Amino acid sequence: MPASRDGRALALEGAVIGTLAVWLGATLISQHPNRVFDRIRARDRFGLVIPNWRFFAPEPARQDMHLLHRVLTADGEQSAWSETNRISERSWRQAVWFPERRRDKALFDLSSQLLPMLGSAELDLHSVPAYRVLREFVEAEVRREHTGGACPRGFQFVLARGSGYDESGAPEYLLVSPFHPLEDGGRTGAASGEPGGTR
Repeated sequence: MPASRDGRALALEGAVIGTLAVWLGATLISQHPNRVFDRIRARDRFGLVIPNWRFFAPEPARQDMHLLHRVLTADGEQSAWSETNRISERSWRQAVWFPERRRDKALFDLSSQLLPMLGSAELDLHSVPAYRVLREFVEAEVRREHTGGACPRGFQFVLARGSGYDESGAPEYLLVSPFHPLEDGGRTGAASGEPGGTR
């Protein structure tokens, strides 16, 4: 009797090890960039058994998206451009915990939605959700910067693409917004001297 129990335990252990080995092999093969290997994952209808780790970009982004803004002060002075979102300096901590990256990723995603629409002449930019989110984000940052002081008359923002750590490349300006007046910022529009261009 004890011998038969040992035999069953060994058989069960062998079955578990064999199942885990097959699962590990199928998981590793399914990560191959060639989509031919997706046939294995196709049998996992709900995507619960064989994980997909290919969400890591096979060609990582080599450029950073930058959002800059300038304001027209209550005195009618046009400020210099300043970064609305500052790219975080990298540190070892960020290998484990990097919540600041979410803002950079959100800007990248908004830009990806917005840029294909820019060539359309009949498109009203203000009706595009991605544009409205960018505008409201810049407005919130402008108001935060001027808390306790005179509220600017309005602001303008620029979406630019930079070459990341490679500082030899010039930034590419993708979108220059019109002047956006602030409701409580005094006089608005052309009468207050709208900023223009991309200086």
